[in-house]
Amino acid sequence: MKTGIVSVTFRGKSIFDIIAMAKQAGLDAIEIGSDVHAPYDADNLADIAKSAADNGVDIVSYGTYYKLGQYPDAAAEFTAYMNAAKLLGTKNLRLWAGVKNSEDTDSTERRRLTDEAILCADLAAKENMTISFEYHGGTLTNNADSALRLMHDIARPNASLYWQPNQYKDLDFNIAALKSVLEFVSNVHVFAWDARSGSLIRYPLADFDKAWHSYLDILAPDKRDHALLLEFVKDDSDKHFFEDAKTLNDWRDEYAL
Repeated sequence: MKTGIVSVTFRGKSIFDIIAMAKQAGLDAIEIGSDVHAPYDADNLADIAKSAADNGVDIVSYGTYYKLGQYPDAAAEFTAYMNAAKLLGTKNLRLWAGVKNSEDTDSTERRRLTDEAILCADLAAKENMTISFEYHGGTLTNNADSALRLMHDIARPNASLYWQPNQYKDLDFNIAALKSVLEFVSNVHVFAWDARSGSLIRYPLADFDKAWHSYLDILAPDKRDHALLLEFVKDDSDKHFFEDAKTLNDWRDEYAL
């Protein structure tokens, strides 16, 4: 498995600085966000691709903010993101499954969002590309059951899920969720957050050693090439980023991933 960083971890830095930091930290992958670092109409996408290649950092995903159900011409909007992904040299686009939790989405709206997801998957397939849905609150993937239903309803081999732990839930909940959706998981967002007290607290990744060993115990036997991507480190600091990168790489080596 590759280890890497999600570029939005450092929205205040240039994408070129983040790529250089990834190399310095011994990471070999990056997800590049479309909101700040690589909007689809930016004129430096090829330069970003070259910088990543020169530094030995694979752009494993274009972290788009394409959200199902938000565009009058979904095909045109998604095609713009695909064209940008091509310039970045990546085959995978991260999407968002709408803007509401599954329990707040009625059956008619859910069907419409699913149809749009199928449209995106089919457009991507024509370009030999894949789509991966963020596993996140405020979308149809806010829980494992709804995420599974979405994947089964899309029923396209080039559609998958990201996965990340739910910071509002305990370890047992997250272990069960990962096991449930594992067959559809592509990349994984790695962090050490806890919001069960009502306030979000970020910790050094090493503090969540037990939790992440539990998740890696599930992911490692799967033998697929999941990229493990650091996201939003403690205090947004370079120091914690480099410490977390070392922790992540140590885990990768421990599991011989």
